[in-house]
Amino acid sequence: MGGVRLFSTSRSRRLFFVVVMVVVLLVPLVATLVTRSRIERSGAEVAATVLDTTRNGESYVVAFRLPEDVDPDQRTYSATVERASYEKATESKQITVKVLDGRPEAHLVEGEIHSTAPYVVTGVSLAIVLLVGLWWVRVGRRRPPVRLRALGPLESAAADATGFLERSPDGDVYEAVGTLLSTDEHEAVLDLGERRVVVDLDGHPHPLTAGTPARVRGSLVG
Repeated sequence: MGGVRLFSTSRSRRLFFVVVMVVVLLVPLVATLVTRSRIERSGAEVAATVLDTTRNGESYVVAFRLPEDVDPDQRTYSATVERASYEKATESKQITVKVLDGRPEAHLVEGEIHSTAPYVVTGVSLAIVLLVGLWWVRVGRRRPPVRLRALGPLESAAADATGFLERSPDGDVYEAVGTLLSTDEHEAVLDLGERRVVVDLDGHPHPLTAGTPARVRGSLVG
């Protein structure tokens, strides 16, 4: 029945949105890891000038400036490093830094200790997105049920065809395909995913059992 599809791909759109959110969360971390790998593989070693060294408990922080030919803007950077690197930098007033050519902000300091916070935050965020997102994909936002008066008997449908409500071009006849939740002599209920369709059988037979995919054509009630 060539008609107007009212509901069919909402679940796919929700799944696409969840996938996009996962990608958005992963991109910064992946980009950081890729850049770090490039620095380790092809970065040039330079001697940076130590401007200050600070100890905060068991954390050792070194503030430094890269050579002017590497960083013309002469920005000040800082990094948390191992104790041995800290002591060496404090004594020599220099520290070895690997830098990507043309990108002074992309660098790795000798003995640098990387925070695990980004991994923890990303992991927790991913867990929340997947838990809530996949539940949302499966359940969705329930819309008010639609009531139809059947124009014929319930018919079996393919399992992969369930989950839509289609209207004829003139708007008088609807076709619903979903999972049959319940049925009796007078009424059947189809689950379309985001909404349910309550069907007044109007005397038509109901040969299908609950849990099977079903198709029905009918007129809108109310």
